[in-house]
Amino acid sequence: MSAVRRRLVLYLSGFDPRGVRYYHQLYRAEADKQAALGGYRISVGRRERIDDHLLRWDLRYEDAEGAVETEYLYCEWDDIVRRFWVKHPLKLARVTLSASLHALRNGIFQNTLRWSWPAFVTATMPALLLVGLILLTLAFAGAGYALFGWAGLAGGLILGFGLLWLAYRLEQKFNLTWVGRILGFHEAEDKSGTEMLEKRRDDFAVLLRERLARGGVDEILVAGHSYGAALAISVVARALGSVTADTPRLSLLTLGQTVMWLAWLPQAERTRAEIAAAACDDRIDWIDISAPPDGACFALVDPYTAIGDRQTDRKNPKLLNAKFHEIMADEDYAKGSRDWMRLHFQYIMAGAKPAEYDYFAITSGPHTLGDRFATRSSVRDFTRLRRGSMKDVR
Repeated sequence: MSAVRRRLVLYLSGFDPRGVRYYHQLYRAEADKQAALGGYRISVGRRERIDDHLLRWDLRYEDAEGAVETEYLYCEWDDIVRRFWVKHPLKLARVTLSASLHALRNGIFQNTLRWSWPAFVTATMPALLLVGLILLTLAFAGAGYALFGWAGLAGGLILGFGLLWLAYRLEQKFNLTWVGRILGFHEAEDKSGTEMLEKRRDDFAVLLRERLARGGVDEILVAGHSYGAALAISVVARALGSVTADTPRLSLLTLGQTVMWLAWLPQAERTRAEIAAAACDDRIDWIDISAPPDGACFALVDPYTAIGDRQTDRKNPKLLNAKFHEIMADEDYAKGSRDWMRLHFQYIMAGAKPAEYDYFAITSGPHTLGDRFATRSSVRDFTRLRRGSMKDVR
């Protein structure tokens, strides 16, 4: 096991309009909590913009084994998210229904149900709820008219629209239409013709190739959370040609991944090819970490397997369970079962109990990603959340 003394991290957030300020503050606050629990010290420097769509802060980790210096780069794409982030409630309803219909036509919902029923519930619930409320509004209006005439019709519509408004307020609090926003984003960005996200992937891949060639660090870790996992895979796949025996160790960490909602789109040929490239290259260490209680991800599902590969002797990705029940305080874990967003962000937050999974030690500590989890076996026999024939796929 080789010690890391210098590291570079490229971090890609999920589909989130909040920018670097939020993620820097979150890292700083949660790192302090985790360090106190883990028996090490970690200092988080000030953030600074160093290029278009690229910001950084420095980390210094200290424990009994010595000190580690890490440059943490925040790869910015939240500006693209904000460009396509729908706010108006009526437009949001239209986008949710349109995106859900598109996903249904393309088999995305059907595939989701086969591979992870919690993810299926998360993905389909907003549209089903919206359709149900619209039908209920019409029923109220019809019943009101039948019983009380035009006054009853007006009263029924008012009651129905009140329920729709309540649903909108709940959406603002719990982000119920998050998956619909993502599916709608792909459609809207494709129609815009700008290919903004595709260009951003290329820019980050160029950065990675440059830093691989520059060297000067022991490990380059590309980390992607949620939708950011798909971007992280693309960035690594596009830089694989620069990996040699002389470059720093290249590691890929995907957390709470939602890759398949993109990879199953008919037009996502390049995404599927990049998943295959990363999965079949033994020069990198790809660790995929998820947790079955997180209904907003494909827990313990190998993206390459999910798009058709059936080889079981591959090194990458290694699938690991974050074991939230061991990390979180009991009351937070119980609350998280009702707040999917809280669980979905636990991957990049501090735990309340000592446990093996520690995002801050992974991104700033003295071991490479592969070394840290070298003794853990890939969890390929967890099929409890699957349906039908997928239960037999490893």
